[in-house]
Amino acid sequence: MQRVKPRMSRRKAVLILIAALAAAGLLTWGILSLVQGQQTTGVTATRLPCPYDENIKAFGNNVLYYDGMSIHCMSATGAVRWSFQLGTNAGFDCDGEHIAAWVGSTVYILDQNGNSSYNDNLGEEVQFCRIGKQYLGAVVGETDSPRLLVKDMAGAYKNLILLDLGFYGPNGEYMWTLALDVFGTAANSILNTFEVGKMNTGEVSLGENITYRVLYDNGVLRVINTRKMRAFNYRGTEDTAQSVLVYGWRLLDDEIPDRGNALMLFSPTSQSDSIYDIRELRLISGSTVDKRYSLPASCIGATVWNRTIYALSATQLLRAGLNDSRFTTFDLPLDSQATQLVDTLSDGRIIVACGEEVYVLTLPRGNLVSGV
Repeated sequence: MQRVKPRMSRRKAVLILIAALAAAGLLTWGILSLVQGQQTTGVTATRLPCPYDENIKAFGNNVLYYDGMSIHCMSATGAVRWSFQLGTNAGFDCDGEHIAAWVGSTVYILDQNGNSSYNDNLGEEVQFCRIGKQYLGAVVGETDSPRLLVKDMAGAYKNLILLDLGFYGPNGEYMWTLALDVFGTAANSILNTFEVGKMNTGEVSLGENITYRVLYDNGVLRVINTRKMRAFNYRGTEDTAQSVLVYGWRLLDDEIPDRGNALMLFSPTSQSDSIYDIRELRLISGSTVDKRYSLPASCIGATVWNRTIYALSATQLLRAGLNDSRFTTFDLPLDSQATQLVDTLSDGRIIVACGEEVYVLTLPRGNLVSGV
């Protein structure tokens, strides 16, 4: 007589299936974590085919370099993607998508591929330009009597020295300008805000403390001087409740997300002004984060990227998450000591100078390997 095998219960079969799927998922996660950790925990370096000078800037994932005659766009591995000839004594500004370049009285707008979509002779010497999502701002004329040109809109600034300008708003439809009045009884910085092509939305006297940075953060203009970080809305009305005392600290870097508050990284002014012997950092974000960090080694620069703090010493890269209590160190794969942190690319790499040589270093993002 044939013996009948007992049938497995449905519940037991389901439990076995769930266990098998969980084991497979855990194995896959382990393999991916191992591979990703191996790929991202170290620091790699690529030398760029250009000497170091002040005309090197990050351009999205690429690097821009002006050699005294042409602007070159290089990949992070040093390959030249395109070049655009300008001539001598030129300058340029960029965001992640466009470049404003000028030489003499002529201004160009270049796209990511080095194509010129706009050029014009403005009739007067260009002091500097700034590029935004929709508009180009150019300051022309003499230093003490400049004119501001924004495509078809012009503004006159009598007895002012224009220090800087920028665009803000969801589509870059607003503009701020920062000017210095040196003809009064005391030097005075003046902030103007505009809705481009329509109206002047506000004018604020900032006083004699030197204003050196303006950021657009989560719908707020952060105006940073040597004493205080002040907050203004798009019409130039101050929100005193968001004011932060930053006397003795200088802004090193910032990360501004599409949504949420910016991360602003400061170092002591006495440590960052001249000798770049940075031993402390301060991170400010919105009204809830104001945290200080002690560095385990003297550093020459620092940056914030992907909500993580990185500091660079002559021989090491230091890393700490926002909630970490200590830094992890990574040796630099360089033949000579690092002398300056130049800029940060959008994909998590930094431009580093070693004397006259320039390198692109990857920022470690995987599992941490050593603590300090």
